[in-house]
Amino acid sequence: MKSFATNCRPLLILLPAFAIFSESCKKTEIASKQIPSEEFATQTARNVVSLPNTKQYTADVATAWFTLLTDITRSKPYPPAQSWPFFLYSGLALYESVLPGMPSNQSIYKYFTGNTIEFDDKKEYYWPACANAAIARITTKIIQNYPAPNVVSVQSLEASLTASFQSIITPEQLQVSNEFGRYVADKIYELRKTDGDLNPDGTLATCPTYIPLGNPWNWVPTPPNFAPAVGACSGNRRSFIPNITTLVLAPVHINFSTDTASAFYRAANEVYEAKNNITPDQISRSNNWSNVNGSYNLFAHSIKIVTDIVQKENLNLEDAAALYAKVAIAMNDAIRAVFKSQFHYSLLRPITYIRNVIGDSTWTSINTIPSHPSYPDETVCPVAAVMTILEYYFGPAYAFTDSSNKSWCGEWSYPSLNALVTDVVQGRINKGANFRFAAETAVVQGRAVGQLVAQLPFKKP
Repeated sequence: MKSFATNCRPLLILLPAFAIFSESCKKTEIASKQIPSEEFATQTARNVVSLPNTKQYTADVATAWFTLLTDITRSKPYPPAQSWPFFLYSGLALYESVLPGMPSNQSIYKYFTGNTIEFDDKKEYYWPACANAAIARITTKIIQNYPAPNVVSVQSLEASLTASFQSIITPEQLQVSNEFGRYVADKIYELRKTDGDLNPDGTLATCPTYIPLGNPWNWVPTPPNFAPAVGACSGNRRSFIPNITTLVLAPVHINFSTDTASAFYRAANEVYEAKNNITPDQISRSNNWSNVNGSYNLFAHSIKIVTDIVQKENLNLEDAAALYAKVAIAMNDAIRAVFKSQFHYSLLRPITYIRNVIGDSTWTSINTIPSHPSYPDETVCPVAAVMTILEYYFGPAYAFTDSSNKSWCGEWSYPSLNALVTDVVQGRINKGANFRFAAETAVVQGRAVGQLVAQLPFKKP
């Protein structure tokens, strides 16, 4: 149910990320929520050197960072391909930086790589400080590979949180915690360097030029820009679930046909009619998941929802760290899977069929069509993967509100996590971006990815 909506329109003013975020991250608020003062006093009095449990801390340091990262992608703005590494490697760095205080969990980094992240169980680590140093370090390393990097807001948040810790822990604890967090980030960044997204010199790699296959059903560049394909090699780059692109390869789509009685024609005509008759309410809903300036892109939007739920449910740092790591891995592997399937089938977009077969030569979609094939849908797949992870934590009937783009798209309340997925599917059709069968197949594919990620051995056997 929609509780608030306005017609989506581009934001004319974008505030700096650190300004948008500052009210939720005041030093006093962060400091007061880390650990009850009486517990810390007792630990200090006993000179305890055994590692404290991560779960005794709130998730405030994690939500502060992921709030900033989502705002950076909106205010910079970074396109999806540049922003998802923020969330992926920050999620992994967060989890590994607080893992020694999680006795029931094990290193997912070691599971993936066979390598170990060392820690000294005689040192008094303070997990919020470890997390702060780790995410600041990994984010800075990633941003520095991008054109015109701007790390001012990253440095500002790191400094603000560090200052808040100084009234809680000793200088020695802060130092060892910062050192450990940065060490973890450096280890995680080595993983980043091998994922295929970077050239040897650290710059972003690009895929070789994709040549359309030339059959009537194959993808071709779409109006108005007729841009060449992007992401043709993305499905060949590193996933975390081995062979994920094969395990969840989309099944063959419905038969291509130009016959007006065919299922394919009906699917294209549904898109044609839906966009032609779209209502202001439907425009707002579909634009809520559009990658346009002023909005959260697909990955930032998904993380924003996760962050809102973490705060709403008051998760502790242990649970939040594991959740962010799983969501980040799920988004990565979903993108690998969907792009592999897209270029495997290389199916045209509805706009091409509508102009060439239905015969409306001036028809266009609400937003510019992405420059890659249609099947399965690249927006729905990762959203379905993320919602599947959330269902493992909160159940399929979890009700929530998506207020990510409230200022210009509205606020949307859902009775379940799957209801949001259904909404995104319909939005892809209404705006003219994709066929229903492409979006619904993406739901199945994304959920399969989410289920596999949820089964990763984060917990010790």
